[in-house]
Amino acid sequence: MNSIEFKHISFKTDDKTILKDISFDLPEGHSMAIVGPSGCGKTTLGRLIAQKLIPSSGEILFPEGAVCQMVEQQDNFMTVSRIGSSYYGQRYENQGMDEAPSVQSFLQQTTSDVDWVMLLMDIAHLKNSKLMQLSNGERKRTQLAAALLEHPDLLVLDQPFVGLDVLSRQKLTTQIGELHQSGKAIVLICDPLHLPEQMDWVLVLGNGRLVQWVRRADYIPERLVEDAPETMEHSFAELQVSSEDQFEFAVKMNAVNVVHGEREILKNINWTVRKGERWALMGPNGAGKTTLLSLITADNPQGYVNDLTLFDRKRGSGESIWDIKKRIGYVSPELHLYFLRGKGIFNTIPGLEKSISSGGNSLRCDEVITSGFNDQIGFSSSNSDYQKKAVKAWFPILQLEHLSDSRFADASLSEQRLLLLARALVKMPSLLILDEPCQGLDSHQIRRFTRMLDVICSHLETTVIYVTHYPEEIPQSVTKLLQLENGQVKFCGSFFPES
Repeated sequence: MNSIEFKHISFKTDDKTILKDISFDLPEGHSMAIVGPSGCGKTTLGRLIAQKLIPSSGEILFPEGAVCQMVEQQDNFMTVSRIGSSYYGQRYENQGMDEAPSVQSFLQQTTSDVDWVMLLMDIAHLKNSKLMQLSNGERKRTQLAAALLEHPDLLVLDQPFVGLDVLSRQKLTTQIGELHQSGKAIVLICDPLHLPEQMDWVLVLGNGRLVQWVRRADYIPERLVEDAPETMEHSFAELQVSSEDQFEFAVKMNAVNVVHGEREILKNINWTVRKGERWALMGPNGAGKTTLLSLITADNPQGYVNDLTLFDRKRGSGESIWDIKKRIGYVSPELHLYFLRGKGIFNTIPGLEKSISSGGNSLRCDEVITSGFNDQIGFSSSNSDYQKKAVKAWFPILQLEHLSDSRFADASLSEQRLLLLARALVKMPSLLILDEPCQGLDSHQIRRFTRMLDVICSHLETTVIYVTHYPEEIPQSVTKLLQLENGQVKFCGSFFPES
């Protein structure tokens, strides 16, 4: 494959300029990484390289006949499975799953020659699993398999390490290196901390402009500037409220089991979360973490047939799903997938959808945060003066003041995730469940968020369940750990986060 040339490329949507005067030349057979702060235009540049977008000005020269494939950060499995409900608990009820494609049938929509790629991406054992019942890591590997079946000359990977456990991340890094050695050109959008050595070039973006275009060996990541603790304390002061929710046990599980078909997902789980405790929940992809959380959030009907107590009340004793949800603040990659925006849930890149005729596409960022008060997905109902004040206060706390009057669809993917974090926190819940909350955030945003959570925990008695693959992302306020492996408890006890 010959070189790709970018000559003074700019990209605009409506009245917003996303990329400005980008020029570089990627030599034949070379790989490159695109890095930079969240919202700087990395995904848009990746989509231009993959020929999914047309530049507003400038010229891109591609080798004749080159086949380009892009693996998006978010998959389209919901659309493929024809699931239109915004109720994400549907996956645990198996409603409408009979006609949903399996991994093998999904890949055969691309080509019938799937055995080799399933073995390559370590998903052969999942060939009969339904797409919507895969873990985050399994979904990512299936996305990559589908792209490889097109035999691309150039492969654009948008944050492929997001949602992967440590071993899966190491394996994918090795696979990327092998693909590069086989002659494929690789364009990798990633965090500077997870930049593979196999990359030849690094392109650094800042505010839509080209900041650096250097050899991998010459790249030096920018140092982070930390916020002063007193600054965050001051921003949080307006939100202080006293919790009147009285309970002893947020969660109490006794010999809990969950089975889907012939597959045991959880086996004999015993776990108690007392009021005010902060737990980390860890385990490799497919260990059962998401299913465990679905019992707590009342989305999994198998909670009724298990010895499960939530907020001192045994599950199935007359409480409604919404009685439970009103006491929980929740954010997860799955919730992001199901949150209504645009004409579908996958319109996350500015410029892909210009029409604002659909309700979701005109949803504003403040409405997204407000919807957390009543656990709504989509438009929020009317809100009180206190709620309006609380929502307004979250924008400077998360450094998102520039989005206070913007549409949710115009925010970058990481900015959308921060808005959903604010949605979970806005009602100051008794139990805060954060399922991989730092997924897709840059290093600065991760450190700021974990510090913010420590401040919240120092002021309130909020009980926390914090799910992550990476110990270094766990806030200092988290002091207990439940570790799962193959659906069973591997460790349950005290934990001391890395400083």
